[in-house]
Amino acid sequence: MANFTFLYPLWLIALLPLALLVPWLSRGKSKQGLIAPHLAERLGISQSKQVNKLPWLGTFWAIAVIAMAGPSWQTNTLPAYSISGARVLVMDMSRSMYATDITPNRLTQARFKALDMLPGWKEGTTGLVTYAADGYTISPLTQDSSTLSNLIPHLSPETMPIQGSNAAAGIEEAINLLKQAGHQQGDIILISDGLSDRESNAVNALLAGSQYRLSILAVGTTQGAPVKLPDGRLLTNSQGKTVVAKVDLDTLLPLTRTTGGQLELSRANNADVDRIVALTATPREAANESKEKELNERLNNGFWLLIPLVVIALFGFRRGIVLAVLVTVMPFDPAYAASWQTPFKNSDTRGFELYEQGNFAEAADQFESPAWKGAAQYKAGEFEQSIETLSPLDDLNSRYNLANAYAQTQQFDQAIDLYQSILEQDPTNGDAKRNLELVKQLKDQQEQQSDQDQESGDQSQEDQQTGDSSDQNQQGQDQQSPSDGQQENSSQSDSQQQNQEGKDSEQSDAAQQNSEQQGSSQEGSQQSGSEQQNADQQGAEQSDSQQQASAQQNSAQEQETLENDAAQNDGDEQDSSQTDANSLASEQQADRDGDEEAQAVQAAGEDGSSGISASDPVLKKLEQIPDDTAALIRAQMILQARQKQAPEATENSW
Repeated sequence: MANFTFLYPLWLIALLPLALLVPWLSRGKSKQGLIAPHLAERLGISQSKQVNKLPWLGTFWAIAVIAMAGPSWQTNTLPAYSISGARVLVMDMSRSMYATDITPNRLTQARFKALDMLPGWKEGTTGLVTYAADGYTISPLTQDSSTLSNLIPHLSPETMPIQGSNAAAGIEEAINLLKQAGHQQGDIILISDGLSDRESNAVNALLAGSQYRLSILAVGTTQGAPVKLPDGRLLTNSQGKTVVAKVDLDTLLPLTRTTGGQLELSRANNADVDRIVALTATPREAANESKEKELNERLNNGFWLLIPLVVIALFGFRRGIVLAVLVTVMPFDPAYAASWQTPFKNSDTRGFELYEQGNFAEAADQFESPAWKGAAQYKAGEFEQSIETLSPLDDLNSRYNLANAYAQTQQFDQAIDLYQSILEQDPTNGDAKRNLELVKQLKDQQEQQSDQDQESGDQSQEDQQTGDSSDQNQQGQDQQSPSDGQQENSSQSDSQQQNQEGKDSEQSDAAQQNSEQQGSSQEGSQQSGSEQQNADQQGAEQSDSQQQASAQQNSAQEQETLENDAAQNDGDEQDSSQTDANSLASEQQADRDGDEEAQAVQAAGEDGSSGISASDPVLKKLEQIPDDTAALIRAQMILQARQKQAPEATENSW
């Protein structure tokens, strides 16, 4: 009791009103009743003596205030862990990672394993390094794991400036990254498909005498497999033989033993990832606990005073009132009648059994839980009912299932909004991220399809309008021509067709010549004398065909004009791209051009020009900047390679 104290002593100020109210209330209680005692005795009236509740009220107030003040006479010892640790993830990007001994290949599995590790490193900082013939820093130490998760999927041997395999260069880059951040201790996690004897000795020399712990996740199998390159060819050595990349655990195990790390061979489940994360999640120096790293936390013992408060509350009020209040505020769970066939199973249990058996429709009818009911409806293909059931729920799993249901019903906007809200709360949700990308692709395809359908509908509508106008013209010609002579009808139809084309000839020979010219442009052949007689006999049909030929010829000319304009624009863009490439070839010339362009833009702004021409080289360069993460990573590594000395030749190029 020597260490007795109050955790919240300001609550004791509430005792001051009690000290003022108790004397004032007790003075009022001491007054006489309505009838004097001697008169009441003469009248034979006995006055009942009221119970004084003031002491009970004062005691209740005092105990409650002391409980709120937090009396403490005990302490609890807690271990203090340092969360300032750091780790660096080193990934092998040699071409042997294309080996297909694990599905689909080692590179893809290495990416997945790295992404699975990131959520387990919640404390401290994490960096990312990759290597082939040399080591490169992809991301410095950071507490934001989402940054690394956005970079890892874009890593591949194709982004490396120099091909090869030099694990020592990657480990050295990781050590430099830790030292620059001031960490003399830390973890290095290597994801690789194996090291040669030379690489193993070099790594051992780097880690000798240091406090850095190396853990290795070996991706691949000891049997190995051929290396299938992205273009479909199999990797061969200098002698033309197919390379078979194997994982040699004998070169990896000594490194983890000497540094105190963990060696794991890649597995289908996440047992390998969990073991490495469990070892590297806590900084190495935190494993050695001492008394200096212990915290003494005081316990709040005020909860013991709740017992007398409850007792006073029960006896301080009229009989039955407290019990009635407790009955009204006490929550009651509704009772469900069990089936006589399964008396020890409720509806959710029966629904879960049906769900496990694959009877999703029956399970949906059994479930009382909305989350399980919506999931069963989704599995049963009842997407609309699933949306209706899951819409009121706010938990992540239900919202994820709701987003999937929206996607199944092609309500892509609602699905995208839900996936994005899920990723805002849980950025490490890989399923939601993959589904979001897939739904966006489906939405783009749907929009492209709708645009194509709209264009085809507009084209068909235009064709229909053209056909209607031709029919109307033909009908007008038929009404104006006499009906008693077929030859006169043909001559008059030919004459009207000639007038529409802007020709003043009214003779039948000129009409025949015009029809022959249009017929040659449409069919590619000249009409004979017999065709002339047929044209004279079927003038109405020929005039209709001439109109269609004229319309096709005009549309062909317009299309040819558009193609010429497009070709000319493409030529201009190619010339502009070639000019930009030539300007980027010389850095000094590019600087001078940039200064001149900046001056030109500034002069145009001073002159009050309304805008910049679309052919401005500055805008062209901005438009040509690719939104490609892999290309940006490669450019970053090329810049680092220029600042370093050329790496030594490795034993092999894979």
